[in-house]
Amino acid sequence: MKFFPDTSTIFTIGNFGLTWYTLTFLAACVFGFLAGSKAMTKHGYKQKVSDEIFTLALVGAIIGGRIGWVIENFHEYYLYAWYILRLTDGGLEVITALLGTGIALYLYCRRHHMSFFRTMDTIAPILMASAIIVRIGRCFTQPKVLWSVGTSTIILLLIWFVYRPYKIGHKRGDITAIVLLWLGVSRLMAYVFKTDDLALNCLLMSIFAEIGGLVLYIRNRKYVAQKPTILFDLDGTIMDSEGMVIHCFMYLFEKYGDPKDFTHEKQLEVFGPPLKEEMAKLFPDRDPDVMVQEYRQYQNTLPEQHIVELLPNTELFLRELKKQGYQLGIVSSRLTESCEMWLKEFKIYDLFDVVLGRDQFMAPKPAPDGILKACEMLDHGHDSCIYVGDNASDIEAAKRAGVYAVAYISNKEKLPVIKAAAPNYVIMGLGELLPELESNHAWTYEKI
Repeated sequence: MKFFPDTSTIFTIGNFGLTWYTLTFLAACVFGFLAGSKAMTKHGYKQKVSDEIFTLALVGAIIGGRIGWVIENFHEYYLYAWYILRLTDGGLEVITALLGTGIALYLYCRRHHMSFFRTMDTIAPILMASAIIVRIGRCFTQPKVLWSVGTSTIILLLIWFVYRPYKIGHKRGDITAIVLLWLGVSRLMAYVFKTDDLALNCLLMSIFAEIGGLVLYIRNRKYVAQKPTILFDLDGTIMDSEGMVIHCFMYLFEKYGDPKDFTHEKQLEVFGPPLKEEMAKLFPDRDPDVMVQEYRQYQNTLPEQHIVELLPNTELFLRELKKQGYQLGIVSSRLTESCEMWLKEFKIYDLFDVVLGRDQFMAPKPAPDGILKACEMLDHGHDSCIYVGDNASDIEAAKRAGVYAVAYISNKEKLPVIKAAAPNYVIMGLGELLPELESNHAWTYEKI
């Protein structure tokens, strides 16, 4: 074994050698997987989707990058075609790598009802960072490449920390456009100042990247946000069931405890968490499953007693949304059967395209499962979705799903807790959502 036999190699064992380029290429792949997985999970996507996107992005980047490299250096390959498959010569063109990634992800996003530009805006900076890591491996043999690494790193940091967070006027696709523009500029500078010996044939690629970035950025200025799916919690958002919930709990306290123990503070706490969790907390000496069953049995006797009613102007608001062409849905901690019963009781069941209760998804709020499943059932995806709820758990579920979180304050005593959950928008009545729907930003938690 020999260590550092030359400036490009770390060690050799017989005919095998590990080069700096190979090491940084592998490091870039690992970084891309970890960073991409974290970013897509933050957007509400399952690990399986993140893995598939990373695999496609990597394959697309390698194939696209290699094709671009071979085109740039065709005079070196046309006599030895088998060298095209040899990736150890530093031969990946980052501009066509981004293009290859884009083609692969476009096909995937179209099939899975995902936003292509949201996905590309997530992947493009990560691809740029991976390209920087790969170039570091060439600095050992070509010190001039360090200049390109340094400037690209500065631009990447500006994109990530300054431009990536939403500001008024930002559009989906802008980050991809800016990455393209910079790649074109950086390759042009390498061509003019000869800071990269492997970039001297890339003038055409630079022009291609500049034109592509400009066209995309101009296109984004005319972009109109997709009409979102609007999902609602049921209790405290569509119907005022606070009196009924307190009434049912009071019934249990009268039967199994002391009604005086059900204080006003405890009454506020029962809204939001799963019912079984509250039963275990309030009645620790009893089986929570049995208590939940008795609670629901008693509750099912109440509709005709008019303890529950629609919140003000709810039906008018919902019918206006349907008139404007919005898809509507219910995602509730109630059982689906109970949700449907109340919606039919108020004669608004036909206004909803999907109704999901707790029994239809794996984990209750604040997990995002219900929201994500509702979007999946509507074949719409969750890259353009609003969730409206009246509890902190509703807002947290929306954030975890990566959708636009609207807090409906039907009880002002809940305001401090809900605001602490950091919703995108706060309303005191459902009608206040109509002006916000006219905004031209993406309907996700990050607004992009």
